This record gives sequence, structure tokens and C-alpha cells, in this order.
Amino acid sequence: MLLKLRRANRYLWRALNIYDDFLDQEAQSAQLPLANGYYRRFLEIYYSLDLPAAFYRLFRNVMDDLDITNRQEVQKHRLPIKNGQLTPPQKIPSFANLIDLSRKSLPLGLGAIALLYRIKPESKKTEITATLNFFRCALAAKQLADDARDWFDDLKDGRLTAANVLVLRAAKRYRLPLDLRRQPEIFYLLFAQEASKKITADLSSLCRKTKKAAIRSHLALDCRLLTEIIGPLETGLAEVNQFRSYWLKNP
Repeated sequence: MLLKLRRANRYLWRALNIYDDFLDQEAQSAQLPLANGYYRRFLEIYYSLDLPAAFYRLFRNVMDDLDITNRQEVQKHRLPIKNGQLTPPQKIPSFANLIDLSRKSLPLGLGAIALLYRIKPESKKTEITATLNFFRCALAAKQLADDARDWFDDLKDGRLTAANVLVLRAAKRYRLPLDLRRQPEIFYLLFAQEASKKITADLSSLCRKTKKAAIRSHLALDCRLLTEIIGPLETGLAEVNQFRSYWLKNP
């Protein structure tokens, strides 16, 4: 079963990456049949596992939410950019609930739930919820870190993320021009002085929530899931905070 789930997750990961490229208008049409094939194989493996009905109800709910999230992504309008001049929306999204950042990748955590139902068919709702919460926190942290890394490229493509909306909000507050071509330094300055502090605070919070959820899921804090997902984020956060402290003392 572990081998099947590993193969299923590999298929899903490939499919989601291609679908994400389509949402970002970066994929070639020839890739769509390939993504559909990966997605179909992922579904075939999961429905061949013969798990309790409760698992498949949860499975459908998670996959339905993925469809809703992707539909919302398609319906979003890109920011208009003309001659490098960016026009912000009247209402800048808040991204208030950062855990929602996990919605596009949460199906990758279904393998752990499947194993839980196989090992303990009578698994309690609290156990299932704790495991799902772990993946929600961990995947949200990973997504926010990715958004923080790609914030300027996303902005140049007219995409709003949880990281670059902070730059737009600061620019609006200070009534600064939004010229990506002639004055990119303004964006970088706003990111360094305004956005980075909140992003590091939010990432730290998500890392703490992930560890708490791991404990509730009876995961060891030195398990690979934590060391390979959260470990690098915490290392990066420590380096950023050290740099910020040095910069404040030596401006």
C-alpha cells in the first residue's frame, strides 16, 4: 500500500504542477492530456484501495475543495500592467486566513489519512482532524515561503499572492508610483521594509502551528516530514532575522 500511495502522490504532484502552470498561463496545450493522465492514475490508485466509506467521503470533500480553489483562481483578474505601470485593484485581497494557502496542495496529504484508515479502520474523527491540520499548516507554510521567494515575478505577471499584496498595500498607504520598469527599486524597498517583517512573522507562526499539529498527530519532532519541510524554513527565518538585526544596528 505504501508503494501504491507513493506512486499516486507522484502522479498527483505532476498533475498539479501542470495544472498550476495552466492557471498561471505558462503551460503548453500539449501538456493538458499528460496532466489528465497523471490525475486519472492518481484517482485509480486511491479508488482501488478499498478503504472505509468514511475515507472516501473525506477524499471527495478534499478533491472538491481543490476544484473550487482552482475555479476561483481562474476567475481572478490579473492586475493590468501597461508600459510597466501597474494598476492595483480597488480592494486589495487580505489573505487573512493563511491556512487557506494549503487548499491547492492538501490532496497530497491524503496518503497519510488512507494509511490511518487501513491501520485503524475505527479511527476517531479527532485523529483524522489532527492529521489533516498538520498537513494544512505544513503546506500553508511551504506555499507562503514559495510566494515570498517569487513575489516580484508574480507581481510582474499581474498575480496577487499573500506575499506581494503587502507591497501593494504599503505603496497605496504611502501613495507611491507603481512602475515596474522604471522604478523597481521602490518595490524592493517596500518589500524589505514593510512586507518582509510580516512574512517572517507569519511563517514563524505557521511553523509553530505545524509543530503543535505534529505533536497532536503523534509525530516525532525529528521526523522527516518536519525536518525536510519545516526545517529549511526555520533555518531561512533565522538567517533573515539575523540579517535584519545586523542591518538595524549598522544601517
